[in-house]
This record gives sequence, structure tokens and C-alpha cells, in this order.
Amino acid sequence: MRIKRLIAAIAAAAIIVPLPVHAEADLFYICAYYGEDGNLIDAVGISDAASDDEMKNRLDAYAPVGTSEARLFRWDTDLAPVEVPLESNYLSGADSVGDISDGTIKAPNVIAEMCVSSFWTAKRSDPDSIIMNGNEIAALNRKILDTPATNTNDLSAIDETYNGRSMADSAAAFESPPGLYLNGNPVPESYYQAVRDNIKNAPVTANMRLKYGFAVNRTEMKAYPYPDYLSDDPNDPEWDDLVSSAILVNEPLVIYFTTADGKFSFVKSACCSGWAPTEDIAFCADKTEWEKARSPEQFLVVTDQKVYLEPSSDADLNEKLLTMGTSLELVTDHNDKVANRLPWNNYIVKIPARREDGSFYQKLAMIPLNRGVNVGYLPYSESNITDLAFKSLGNRYGWGGMMNSQDCSSFVREIYKCFGFELPRNTTWQSEIPADVTDMSAMTNDQKKALLDTLPPGAILIFPGHEMLYIGEDNGFYYTVNDVSSLVSPADPAGGVIRPRSVVLNDLSTLRANGTTWLDNLTTAVVIK
Repeated sequence: MRIKRLIAAIAAAAIIVPLPVHAEADLFYICAYYGEDGNLIDAVGISDAASDDEMKNRLDAYAPVGTSEARLFRWDTDLAPVEVPLESNYLSGADSVGDISDGTIKAPNVIAEMCVSSFWTAKRSDPDSIIMNGNEIAALNRKILDTPATNTNDLSAIDETYNGRSMADSAAAFESPPGLYLNGNPVPESYYQAVRDNIKNAPVTANMRLKYGFAVNRTEMKAYPYPDYLSDDPNDPEWDDLVSSAILVNEPLVIYFTTADGKFSFVKSACCSGWAPTEDIAFCADKTEWEKARSPEQFLVVTDQKVYLEPSSDADLNEKLLTMGTSLELVTDHNDKVANRLPWNNYIVKIPARREDGSFYQKLAMIPLNRGVNVGYLPYSESNITDLAFKSLGNRYGWGGMMNSQDCSSFVREIYKCFGFELPRNTTWQSEIPADVTDMSAMTNDQKKALLDTLPPGAILIFPGHEMLYIGEDNGFYYTVNDVSSLVSPADPAGGVIRPRSVVLNDLSTLRANGTTWLDNLTTAVVIK
């Protein structure tokens, strides 16, 4: 009997369908064929071979054109695998949409009970134990700043004078990025030249002083000062490689200079440098005002992925978006109305605002008690970090923070901000954190699993181009919560990648476009302790 199907369907049948146990075990084989790019081309299921040796002799007989590598997998009819590849674990759910008992579609090997944090914290012996206190977190932040490879910025220590003319000339000398599209059409060279001219003609001198300010809106930092999204795919307007980082409301910034048209400012945050819309920045009178406003005695931290202020006739407050990790000064001695309302059952906070001349001031605003916020930083514990990870489940992905969203590293960074950490911006820099970092690149998969068995929830797992938060193990599978852009479709592995572009719960048998698993590719584990 010869059944030719995709490996996903075969694996599903082998794992899910209960087969009778015979006195002499029958054999079931899968021949999987991969192309030069590592992608799965096709698979053949065979159940009439008498032995492994016979099957090995037949392996090449079914190889399709273009095969670069052939792999042989076998199951006994008692379902005990002789060699069960991780690829098959992932693809075993391909014949269905997965568990939809709660009305949502999920990744393979994920069930509804797993999609709440309590499922995972119940597995831990002491999930509420404090891992690091505030003083220890502040000390680690200092070490991160003192580690050049993290590329973090001590904003208070930056030289206050600089050569604006030289900086503008250098910034204007960029080469036009190839292969980008604007509204589905190739970006013309005239577009890039206009950006260069806007930088080069900025009102700068050879001797300038830094300015200081705060973001008044959640906004984006870009590599160049332009207002649009420039995509690498004419049919994909939701991706722009040149978006560098999100900037949160009330995030402190140092400002160098503005473009000739005044619409963009070159800024530094604690974790990144780039161009931000000037209208989203309020400029302090001096460094003293800035330092005082960035270090309040009491503050409120946003612990939901998105919190909105209530509707208001004040445009600065009306349904303003506050994202996870945002920190605002807390006011506890004000008993009068705020924005025409009494503050009962509300927190009163100071929101940064911008006058017509661009100068900084603060407005009182109210955040309802029911919103996801905390007075001060959250205690750093396994239970809290797991709770935060699951609060974002299903939210959309946004490269560099575009579209008011997060990418994989900002998802991790902004969760850790809720505890008071200031992590580096991207995956490579986060792997340089002076904490408990393990190089996994030379480990076998069994060695990686042994390490994972020792890791706490919230450990940062990294492979080139992606990172995730480790959540835990269940029934031999190792799970993560992560903000992912692309992976291999379990329903059509030969068809290439799909784009979840969401925060998802999945396990490390998930396939990359090259046909290897996430576990295969893990290079680094970071435990912040």
C-alpha cells in the first residue's frame, strides 16, 4: 500500500489515528524530500515495507525532481516512534484548524487551556517569588548602559554640544534603499533626493547645544525623515524596514536638530536613534526641567498592551493611546475636577503636552481604575511576566513598532519595562545583556531541551532574526509567546511561509522557511536575574 500525501497529513494520521497493536508490529514510513533551499518539496507514506533496510533501498525511488536531501522517518503501529522529527510534531495538525473549543484558531499543539497564564504558572513551584528587587534592577540597568555592545544610551550623560553641520551632512549622504515601494509603485529617486535636501538644508551650525523633550504621542522613529511607509513588496503596505523603533508617550528624548521643513527631528531615546515627527515632541526649556519631569516620586505604569484615555473635548487627552511600559507621573493630592469630571475611581496622572510653539508642559488626565495599570513598577516574578506575555496574545505585529504595534524584540522590551528594566532595542543587542546568557549555537537539540527544562518563564530565546519569551514545557513540547511575522504554514508546508503578524503561543517544533525548526535554530538563551 503506497499513500502519497504531504508529510503533514501523513504525520497526523500516524500520530492521531489509533491503530491496532499486532503481535508483530507493522511499520509505517515517511519519505520526506527537501530542495536545495531546505524547503519541503513532497512526502511519501509507505506501509508495505518489511524492514528498515528495504525502506532505505526504496527511499530514492520516489524522489521528485529537484530533491537535494531525503529523510526517512518511521513509526511502529503501537505509535511509539523510532525516529519522530520535530518537523512532524509541528505538521501533525495540518489536516485541521486546530483546537477551536474557545472559538479561536491556534497554532499546532496548542489547546485552549494553554492560552491563559494560570495554566503555566500552576506548573511552577514558587511563581510569585521576587526574582530581583528595585535596587538590583537599577544596578543591572547601569551595567547595561556600561556595556557598549548593548547600544543603549545614557541620555543624561550625552555631550551637550555637537557639530550640527557635520551631523546633517553625514545624515544626508545616505544611499537610496533599493527595491522599495510607495503605494504599490517603485519609490522614485526624486523622493529620496527630497529627503536628502530636507536634511542638508536643516537650520544647523557647527556649534549647537542639545535640546531635551518628551514624546506627547506614541510615535515612530525612522532611519530617515519621511512620512510614508516604504514597503519591500508592492502588495504589502504593512511593512517598512526603515522604521526603527516605537517611542512611548512621555518617553524622554534628547533632540539634535530638525529638518528644513521642521516636520522631523533627529532624536535619541534610551535604546535607539533616528527621526521622529516634530509634532509628537514637546521641547523642555532646559535640561533641569527635563530631569525633574522624568524622575517623579510617584508614577503609574501601563501594564496592558494598549490602554486608552476616556473621550474628552480636549484633543490632547481624547482617547489617547498609552502602550505597555508607558510611565506617567501619579498625582494623589488633587481633589478637584479634571477635564470637567470628578476623579472618583480614577487615577490622576500628568500627561505631557505641547504648546503651539512646541514647548513642554503637563496636563492632568484621568485613567479609570479598571484599566491595566500599576502604581509603580510591577514586582519582578515569574507569575507577573507570564501574565504580561498573555495580555498581548492575538495582538498584531508591527515591524519597528509601526501601526501602533510591536515587533518581536519590542514585545519583550516593553514587557520588561513594566518591572523597571531598560533593555536594548533589538535581538542582537539584547543577547549582550550582562545577565545569565547561554550560547546554544553548538548544542544538540537534546542538549537544548535539557537547558530549557531548567529555564524559568520569561527567559528570552533567540535565533538569528527572531526572539521569543519562553513559557514552559507541556507533554514534551516547549512553548513560547512571541510577536512573530512569518513562519511555515502547517497546512501547506511546501507552499512556503505565511505571515501571522501576531502575538502567538506556539511550540519550538514550528518550522522556518528553510524547513528547520525553531529549536534547531536557537542560538541564545537570556535569563534576566
